[in-house]
Amino acid sequence: MNKHLLTLVLMGYSLALSEPLSLQDAMQKAKQKNPQLVASKTHLDKAEAQKTSARSLFMPKLSITGKVTKIDDDITIDLRDMRTAILGSNYASTYTSVYALASQQYAAYGDEGKAMAQKAAGTAATQGQQTLAAQMPEDKFKLKVQDDLFFNATATLVWPIFTGGKIYSAYKASTENVEAEKAAYNLVENTVMMEVCTRYFTVRLAEEMVSLRTEAYNTIQAHVDQAKKLEEGGQISRAERLRAEVAFVEAETEKDNAERDLSLARLALANTLGESDTALTTTTSIVPKELSESLEEYKKRAIENYPGMKQLEQAKKRSERAVTAARGDYFPTIALFGKKELYTKDLTILEPEWAVGVVAEWNIFHGGETAGKVAEAKATQREVLSLQNQAVQNISLLVEKRYREYQHAKGRLESLKKTEELAKESLEDQQKVFNAGMGTSLDVVDAQLSLERLRIAMLKANYDATMALAGLLETSGQVEKIQDYLESGK
Repeated sequence: MNKHLLTLVLMGYSLALSEPLSLQDAMQKAKQKNPQLVASKTHLDKAEAQKTSARSLFMPKLSITGKVTKIDDDITIDLRDMRTAILGSNYASTYTSVYALASQQYAAYGDEGKAMAQKAAGTAATQGQQTLAAQMPEDKFKLKVQDDLFFNATATLVWPIFTGGKIYSAYKASTENVEAEKAAYNLVENTVMMEVCTRYFTVRLAEEMVSLRTEAYNTIQAHVDQAKKLEEGGQISRAERLRAEVAFVEAETEKDNAERDLSLARLALANTLGESDTALTTTTSIVPKELSESLEEYKKRAIENYPGMKQLEQAKKRSERAVTAARGDYFPTIALFGKKELYTKDLTILEPEWAVGVVAEWNIFHGGETAGKVAEAKATQREVLSLQNQAVQNISLLVEKRYREYQHAKGRLESLKKTEELAKESLEDQQKVFNAGMGTSLDVVDAQLSLERLRIAMLKANYDATMALAGLLETSGQVEKIQDYLESGK
């Protein structure tokens, strides 16, 4: 007896330290700490970042480039041959002009005059060539264009203004990807909330089972005490008292098993909530109300709101964008560009300090690559449509299954309630008869076990109905509203 008294004291102390937890509190904790939800949130953050990156495609790109270059030798332009040609041309033209004048002047002298004219023309042409050569130094006709070590710093701006719809499609696809990731996050959240419900109500069921097994344990213990007194008074046999003690040992075992199941259920719930403390006590009722809507209404809501359907809808939109983007390769790409040299000291005479313009690129022949991309995108689009149709059928079937499971559990519960009062009366009658020394211990134990089995069946029926209800709400993305469908009170 001391052992059992100590157990009861420890249980009471444990309950005093345990944290009262409503279903809504449990869901809130899971949203904040559940590892699966935390990981899923990072995917949503990544999609948001990709959307920002896609938006930047509409903006011009400005870059600054700097570089230092060392080449094998200076770059020069040698124009000395041109100088030689200029001097030769000057000599010839001067000679011709002077000779023509001198020939007229010395015409009277005959051949001697011609020689005099030639001499005068040669002298004048030579002097003119020398004068011109002095004015055009030879080193001026060898130009250094680039040093062997030079530096460049350039600012470049490129702004695509037409890409055949590829930029717009990429941006819209990134926007739809964010919506798809939100739907994916909602789907994970919906699944986690369903897991919270399952484990929360498993704890609740285990708590009720512990309470029920403890009540049965206490009742049979009182019966054993009464049996011992009756045996001492000679009213019942030793066998009757032993039968009561056997039932007591069995009740103790069932109570210990129930307490162990409760401990494991609390551990599982704490794991889902991301908590290390397993001292949790549930406060939300496990008794569901009657459904207020028809099966068809639940089906309609599930098809409209189930996160998986929204995910497929976004996948459909993205597949449409993929077709548009693939077709963009049929069109040219046009962009504005600008260039400004930031460091002009090392510029050559052939390089401008700034330039602006328009550039167009049109790949006229792709070898069938674009047609293949378009066909692939269209095939993906058809695949998504097929998945949508299949998902509608699967969800409708799942809703109907859970709806019927709920109705079946509620019907079973109503039937059990009608039997409970009879079982209570039977136990009371058997106890009275036994205490009067007219009944047997076996009759009392059987009546107690019968009532206990009945109450366990009622608990499980309530649990099954609650789980079916949670599943029904999960398919419409409303599992968090389950508390609205439960009876108030602990």
